[in-house]
Amino acid sequence: MATDRESDDGTAPEWAVGTATADITPDPEDPHHLIGFSAREGAMDGVESTIHARAIALEDRTGRRLVVLSFELLFLFETQREFLERECAERWDLEPESLFVVPSHTHYGPDYDVHREGLQEEYGRDEELVADYRESVDRALLEVIGGALEDLEPASLSYNYAQCAIALSRRRPREDGISFDPRPDGPVDHDLPVLTAEAEDGTTKAILFGYACHPTAGMAHNEVSGDWPGYAMDLLEESYPEATAVFVIGCAGDQKAYPQGTRDLVKGHARTVATAVERALVTESRPVRGPLKLAAGETALEIESPIDGDERENRDVPDGVGKTVTDHRPYPIQAVGFGTDLTILSLSGEVVADFAVRLKESLAAPLWVAAYANNTGYLPTKRILAEGGYESWQSFEDGLYAPTTEERILTKATALAERVGARRRDA
Repeated sequence: MATDRESDDGTAPEWAVGTATADITPDPEDPHHLIGFSAREGAMDGVESTIHARAIALEDRTGRRLVVLSFELLFLFETQREFLERECAERWDLEPESLFVVPSHTHYGPDYDVHREGLQEEYGRDEELVADYRESVDRALLEVIGGALEDLEPASLSYNYAQCAIALSRRRPREDGISFDPRPDGPVDHDLPVLTAEAEDGTTKAILFGYACHPTAGMAHNEVSGDWPGYAMDLLEESYPEATAVFVIGCAGDQKAYPQGTRDLVKGHARTVATAVERALVTESRPVRGPLKLAAGETALEIESPIDGDERENRDVPDGVGKTVTDHRPYPIQAVGFGTDLTILSLSGEVVADFAVRLKESLAAPLWVAAYANNTGYLPTKRILAEGGYESWQSFEDGLYAPTTEERILTKATALAERVGARRRDA
């Protein structure tokens, strides 16, 4: 149902926008273990910078709502997404596709994984501490969703665009395989999209910005931090004191910020990104109108496993056939359309830059490709599966993603994008 609101001139505005922020920094006295680096040893030993959950709520003239929820932790777990959908439906009558949830993917936040082994080797996990922190995060996420919905007020939306070049592919081909090193000629997505909300008094109320790059520039220290995205959001909120700045990570599975390794470099990358956002905002903006269109769907990704001797004999598998499909994994995708003015695709997991590049080749601009939503793990392309290397690996006991993965994701994403108003370039 539409919010009861009027613009100063007595007409219904195109949009209502609300924002909210909550601190999710753990107690520095608690012996939390940070996750994201396998090389990390020991518990956290301090807080370099506070980490937050932030939400931007949007409502169009028809009353349809979208909540963009961003939080500075490593992943959004499937059970967490299910919890948020259930609670939001009960509390605010939000449909599942109205929730656009993205973690920043910082590697400097506490373990809050639902799996006993965490996301790296066993470290003597304090299950009660992990569970308590996870519950506090879930409460904070609901708090900012509710706060943003309560804060709805008339506003206008604008889209701006710039580029930023702190990221490089981290997959360098060598004679013995793929090394974890910068590759200057590798695939990248340097687009930096920006969506802003301006209140009726002319102040900037919200800044939503995206970029495809891992938040791992600080390397494996033991202090809580949002890495460069956290600092970039802080810098933007200093420059626009009435605004809530929200970062949406792009297809960063194989992208890292270079150079790296020191806190000064982390802050330097943050300044570069924040400056790119401000540079976008001084360009001619495009008005973003409604109606809001939302779509969500799944595709089934095939998992392949090696064929062993017994199976080969029992199934009479010919020589030369080394793998067979043993499972299918659901892969969720969301699409958000703002009339015909902007389309946002939300892909799941650690999607590599190739996906964004290919989608932008096939779909007309403006197209914003986000990632890391709704589940975990790397999503390799056919090329990466053939090359091998870190991003091709998956921790499935029953196999690896099949070469069909890339096309299945692209086909479903394109179909959902068209449902909410995107157009193919060849059309």
